[in-house]
Amino acid sequence: MFGIKTRLMRLLAGPAYSLSYAPTGGKPLADLPLGRKLRLDIPTYDGTGQIVHPDIFFDGTIGKYVLACTPYPFTDDSHENPCVVLSDDGIRFYEERPGLNPLAPPPEKDHNDDPDITLHDGVYSLVYLETVRPDYQNVVVLQSRDRLSWERSVLYRQAPAGKSDDLIVSPAVIWTGEGCRCFFVMGNYGKGHRILATGEAGDLSGLDFAGAVPVQVKGIPEGLMPWHLDVFPDGGDGWVMLLCLVAPGKDGKGGRYFLHVARSRDLAGWVLDPAPVIRNCYRSSGFVRNGILYIYFSSNFWGDEWRTGLYKTALP
Repeated sequence: MFGIKTRLMRLLAGPAYSLSYAPTGGKPLADLPLGRKLRLDIPTYDGTGQIVHPDIFFDGTIGKYVLACTPYPFTDDSHENPCVVLSDDGIRFYEERPGLNPLAPPPEKDHNDDPDITLHDGVYSLVYLETVRPDYQNVVVLQSRDRLSWERSVLYRQAPAGKSDDLIVSPAVIWTGEGCRCFFVMGNYGKGHRILATGEAGDLSGLDFAGAVPVQVKGIPEGLMPWHLDVFPDGGDGWVMLLCLVAPGKDGKGGRYFLHVARSRDLAGWVLDPAPVIRNCYRSSGFVRNGILYIYFSSNFWGDEWRTGLYKTALP
């Protein structure tokens, strides 16, 4: 089924991951070292523990970390269906109720992807993409008050999607004092990926994806394009963008990925730190606490095996 090279890489992926990603050693989150990739184990309904697209926040109403993700075992997107897990300490995660995940089935063809979860006015909203190329792409939201029962609605539908057409990537919803906005990447290898954001809306149903406007991020290195992103408060009066950039590979497809940090005061103008904070980072999420940036990230390791890590650094 698989070639000898692939089977060998998968055999070595586990030991290599253990050597290059340090264990947390049972320490509290605040006591973990800076500047080291730390191993995380995220349970998945398929049993592999391989995820992509982590999205996390601390829920002060229950005193737990809430993480949305999609399984991606050996780059098999048929398993890429939205899931939610919890953690008491930000390190060890568990399914709130056995058998809860996935929260949504795959579409009739192609796959789901790119979940983003928020809490506002007692309602959990998990926004994700239902990508059915080349026919259409839906921006879907699942909403719940108890994280157990979820109601689905479609926020936006674009058709066609993919191939030579635009494809929405990595929606990131934020809530401000005025309402909500959604940042996302409009992916198109022919025209070039670009970052867009909707205007302010009173609720998710009012987000105008068709009218989204370009977001200026100063300092993106030449030869790199936006890929996945997340946006969250910086712990003061500004905002952080975790922006994964891609160096296109053969035939214009994704090659090497780099995670950079951008900052903004007004959500309109952003300045990118030119030094990548993590190399080989496909998608990331996080939060800021006492000036320390906690990054939860996914990477393609060896033999298309996906691993999850935690990285702490001083906020640039």
